[in-house]
Amino acid sequence: MMDDSEDAFGHALKDYHLGKCSYEMVETKDGKIDVTSISYYFRDYDDWPAMEREAIRYAGGRIIDVGAGAGRHSLYLQNHGFDVTAFDVSPLAVEVMRDRGLKNVKLAGIDEIDGGWETMILLGNNFGLLRTIREAHEFLRRFYSESSEGAKIIAETTDPISAGFHAESGYPGELEIRITYERYRTGWFRYLLVDRVKLEEIVDGTGWHIESIFDMNGVDVYCFVLSK
Repeated sequence: MMDDSEDAFGHALKDYHLGKCSYEMVETKDGKIDVTSISYYFRDYDDWPAMEREAIRYAGGRIIDVGAGAGRHSLYLQNHGFDVTAFDVSPLAVEVMRDRGLKNVKLAGIDEIDGGWETMILLGNNFGLLRTIREAHEFLRRFYSESSEGAKIIAETTDPISAGFHAESGYPGELEIRITYERYRTGWFRYLLVDRVKLEEIVDGTGWHIESIFDMNGVDVYCFVLSK
């Protein structure tokens, strides 16, 4: 169970949900800091980037949304009649999602997801939850064996090279980050960003194939769909 003092993201979500202006500060171990408004996680479908709206069209069957945050993707799918379960490791994120009307919410991370699903949602840059290149390959192999026939993974990541990340050794997208909000702060944890060539290398040999890629001109972030 995450300690309350570490639930920086959850406190930011809850404060925004209660009407307070809030933010998240993401810091990498090499000193890169990015501060964004938490309102991003509450956007309605019409305000999503076009690439997310295109990617979500591939969802179907039993859907799991991993790292669901405030539940914007899950709420959209639930409201359109889909069977969706939202997962997050933040107790306060789970509380916010339930308060916003999500019926199926679980306090759990990517290591604890159920099998038998037909669509996995990893939007909002959540391909990063696969942590490292080696672990991402192993996760995808495991997901292949646990998911239903014809399953899909709908994910989002950032090209770390075009985004200006650098590494003295190793791949620049293998990060260690932490999140801060007011007096709350997570510990350091591993997080993965991949360019398209690296994505192909990770997927190779897992049983999945890249069905579609969606991006926006001049933006380092892109969405993709993996299919069996």
